[in-house]
Amino acid sequence: MGRAGGRRRLAWLAVPLGLALAQGSMGQSLGDAARREKERRAKVVKAPVRSYTDTDLPSHGGTDTPQPSASPDPSPSPAASASPGEDQTAVRRRAENEWRGRFAAARASVREAEAAAWHTGVEVVYVNGIPMQQQIRKFEETEDLRAARKALEDLEEEFRRTGLPPGWSRD
Repeated sequence: MGRAGGRRRLAWLAVPLGLALAQGSMGQSLGDAARREKERRAKVVKAPVRSYTDTDLPSHGGTDTPQPSASPDPSPSPAASASPGEDQTAVRRRAENEWRGRFAAARASVREAEAAAWHTGVEVVYVNGIPMQQQIRKFEETEDLRAARKALEDLEEEFRRTGLPPGWSRD
């Protein structure tokens, strides 16, 4: 019994001692790690990287369509070479806005028709042989909804046949 009591005392002393040692060897705190990472990034990161958007491209001479590399004319006028690129870009933006507007209108009419297709009604259900009324919402596909969905499908097919960028048909 003397030996068992000594082992119990040793176990009770070992647990706090082990926790104290483990706490010291846990490493760095979250704050220390964040500070060190911030210092490391300050040394590594140089200048911020320039990001380009579609609005930056025309100002740098870039367009969506390939430009001819050289013109057969020895002295082209600067106004003639600058204006088709600008007109083409403006026409392209206008066409994109038209398609996006058409798709938005078609999707809005589908949403409105779906909202109108939901009806609230009262239904009688039997619970343990006792009739009870409950209010329910039912979805009934209407002719307006079918027509709105068909119009959207037709618009998608028409757009697909144009060969324009598919992003123009998305929200």
